[in-house]
Amino acid sequence: MLDSGKKRTYSETKVATIIGQGTHVIGEVKSKGTVRVEGMISGQVRCEDTVVIQETGRVKGDLTAGQVIISGEVEGNVFAQDRLEVTSKGKLIGDITAPRVSIAEGVLFEGQCTMKAPGQLKAPAPAAGGAPQQGPAALPGPGEKQPST
Repeated sequence: MLDSGKKRTYSETKVATIIGQGTHVIGEVKSKGTVRVEGMISGQVRCEDTVVIQETGRVKGDLTAGQVIISGEVEGNVFAQDRLEVTSKGKLIGDITAPRVSIAEGVLFEGQCTMKAPGQLKAPAPAAGGAPQQGPAALPGPGEKQPST
């Protein structure tokens, strides 16, 4: 069992990886240390520490981390082992699972929120064979038609 009785501390200031502005990563991102996103990621993000989405940052895919701080845009489901914070500049379209959630007033959030004690949360299993996980439906881009159901 991973829980050894000690509370894990996460750090948004000890950044191990930066996805800079003008950078677009397509595929899965895995990190043991904090990830700061200033550019764009299209794919799943799995981090043992903190994921910080800056105002210029965008993620189109599911996020799994110890803690998640969103000041940019996320379109995907978010699983935070400890906490999720969406700042006043943030935008989140997807479901939230976290024991502690902070969403600033006026934030755009579309999805469901599940809050349970840390010991009761189970991280989502990684997608088998790199197949995309089921998430929110893609939003149409400019000039595209909404798909009919």
